Amino acid sequence: MSSIPKLNEDVMKACQLYVDNLIKPIHSLGKLEEMAVRIAGITGIVKPSYLSKALVIFGGDTAVDGENKTKGQLSHDEMKLVAQGYGPVNVIARQLESPVYLIDAGLEKDTSDIEGVLTKKMIHGTHHGRPAMDDEVVENAISLGMSVAKTLAAQGVEAAGIGNIGERSLLSALAVTASIMKEDLMKVSQGSSFQLSLSGVGDFAKDPVGNLAEVGSAEIAALFGFVVEAARKGMIVVFDNAVTGAAVLAAVTVYPEIRNFIFPSVYYEEPIHKMQMQKLKMNAFLHYDFTEAEGFGSALGLSLLDAAIDMLNQMKTFGTADVDVAIDGAGSGRQRKEIK
Repeated sequence: MSSIPKLNEDVMKACQLYVDNLIKPIHSLGKLEEMAVRIAGITGIVKPSYLSKALVIFGGDTAVDGENKTKGQLSHDEMKLVAQGYGPVNVIARQLESPVYLIDAGLEKDTSDIEGVLTKKMIHGTHHGRPAMDDEVVENAISLGMSVAKTLAAQGVEAAGIGNIGERSLLSALAVTASIMKEDLMKVSQGSSFQLSLSGVGDFAKDPVGNLAEVGSAEIAALFGFVVEAARKGMIVVFDNAVTGAAVLAAVTVYPEIRNFIFPSVYYEEPIHKMQMQKLKMNAFLHYDFTEAEGFGSALGLSLLDAAIDMLNQMKTFGTADVDVAIDGAGSGRQRKEIK
């Protein structure tokens, strides 16, 4: 992972200087400014233009031999709805002029009958017990995610929103999050009636494949691979719910360097998601009250990237009295003169 690019600090300083001198009705535009500066550092341009975007949704059912009463029919229908362009995520994607890619990594039902779904099924849903999958299934799912990221990067995609479709996916999200945060959770559970049982689960950072096989799911493994490879290619990744959050938390745990390329889009009152955000030390921009919407939250997050870029390109600075600050090969920032 030594090939993960570093942020261009000179460009970020110039962008911050430019942002500081924008004419604003309030002292700061908060996270929008932070996003703009980081986008500048990633792209190497003080005032970047619109990013080429895509939405990537991986499908996978969890605990199919447990209490999955619909036998995967619900997630099959959700995948079909999005493939036909009728999902909430499709509405935002059309506004963003962003394609939506659907990949079946581990749904219980066959999806080869759905036009627009790339069926790369590693398993027909993960198991109700432990291990949830074999190591080989996890390795193939991770490779699938990496392959998708490589393909999008080759097509010039600069920012990707990630999502998931699948029944009982919060179970695997909880299990993966708990396996990463087991020491934190054990401290919390001491002296309480809550007992954490993660026997046999080792250090996630040292053995992500083994841990994902033990407690994960196919779509989280694929998302993990996607996030890691996207960062390696210098691509921005936007995530939303606890399932995509589990993949991001896993990726950052193994490769902390990729944090610079990760943008959270939403937060909500869901315990697993809140645990992930605290561990990641990230604060999202938007709040909503539902937990699953096939990448809808990430689509909204991509629109925020556009808003940050709009701020840089459309808001005015403090007029002709400004002093240009040149950054070799990177554009320019502006430094305000004091007016007495």
